[in-house]
Amino acid sequence: MTLSGWLLILFSACIHVVAHVALKTTRNRTAFVWWMLAWGSVLFLPVLVLQWQPISALAIGVMLTSAVFEAGYFAAIARAYHTGDLSIVYPLARGTAPLFLLVWSLLFLREHPTPGGVGGILLIALGLYVLNLPRLGAWREPLRALNTPGPRWALIAGVCISLYTAIDKFGITLLTPLFYTYLTLLMTVAFLSPGTFRQAGWDGMLAELRHSWWAAVIAGFTTMAAYAIVLYVMRGGAPASYAGAVREISVVLGALIGVTFLKENGSAMRILGAVLVAAGVLLIKVLG
Repeated sequence: MTLSGWLLILFSACIHVVAHVALKTTRNRTAFVWWMLAWGSVLFLPVLVLQWQPISALAIGVMLTSAVFEAGYFAAIARAYHTGDLSIVYPLARGTAPLFLLVWSLLFLREHPTPGGVGGILLIALGLYVLNLPRLGAWREPLRALNTPGPRWALIAGVCISLYTAIDKFGITLLTPLFYTYLTLLMTVAFLSPGTFRQAGWDGMLAELRHSWWAAVIAGFTTMAAYAIVLYVMRGGAPASYAGAVREISVVLGALIGVTFLKENGSAMRILGAVLVAAGVLLIKVLG
C-alpha cells in the first residue's frame, strides 16, 4: 500500500471519528443516523451538477445493491443494540467486518494481499474485537452469545459492512467515486426511511432533530467526505481488504475521545485493543 494512500485513509478515519463521537451523545440512534445521512445528501447536492456523468444500467444495479447492504448495516446494528449489550455487539460487528472483507476480496475481487498485509488485517480485527470487552477473560462471551438475537444481528451488520465495501470497490470503476458515493447515499436514505419513521415516529424524529441537528449536520458532512476519500484511494489501486481494515482505526479514535473528553470509563482492554489496531495499520503500511 502506498504511503499517500495509507495517509489519506488515516485522514479519512480522523474526520469520520466525528460520527462516532456524535453517536455517543445522541438520544435516539436510529433517528440520528437518518438525519445524519439526510444532511449529508443535502450538503453534497452540488455533486449532482458538478460531477454529473452518464449512468449505465450496470452502475445503477451496483449502487442499488450497495445501498441495500448499507441500509442493512444500519438496520442490523440498531436491532443489535436494542437487544444486546455494547460489550457483546460491538466486537462482533466491527471485529468481523475486516475478516469477511478479506474473504470477499480474495474470492471476488481477485486481490492478492501479502502475508504481512493479511497479518495486519488480522491484528486490526483482533484489536476491534478486544476494544470493548470488559476484561481479557471475557473474550469468549460474544461468541457464546451468538444463540441470542442481539449478537446475531451484530454479525449480520459485520457482513453488511464487508459486502458494501467490496461492491463499492467495483462500483467506482463505473463512476467517479464522489458521484458514486453520493448516489448510493441517496438510495440508502430511501431504503432506510420507511423503517426509521415507523420505529422512531414523527415525534421521535423531530425531537432528535431539535436535540442534535448541529451534530447531525457535521456528522453527515464528515461521513460522506471520509468514505469518498476511501473510495478514491481504492480507485487508485489500494486493495479493498487493506482500505477497509485501515479505516476502522476511526473506531479506536472514537473510543479514545470518549475516554479522554466524554469522561467514559476507560479500561486496559481499550488500551490493548487500540495498540493491536495501531500495530495492524502499521504492518499493512510496512509489509502490505
